[in-house]
Amino acid sequence: MSTAAEPGLGLGDGLDLSGMSINELWLRQVSVGGTAGSLETEAYLLGLLTPDRYQYDVLAQALNEHFLELGQDHPVGYWDATVAH
Repeated sequence: MSTAAEPGLGLGDGLDLSGMSINELWLRQVSVGGTAGSLETEAYLLGLLTPDRYQYDVLAQALNEHFLELGQDHPVGYWDATVAH
């Protein structure tokens, strides 16, 4: 679980912990306003493409909502907390 001092999990680690498939995450990110296609989402998670701030945060939100539905905290960090500037 993350605090203000801890950046939280990255997208790939969050997906691994969630047990969701990439396709499930893709559907969830679309439902919260994401614009990435399924192949683009997979490329982000595999590190082949780098998402912009908006898309990163949408994917993090989709993952965190999944954890909240399970009664857990929101362990995936958002752009400002996880991406070095």
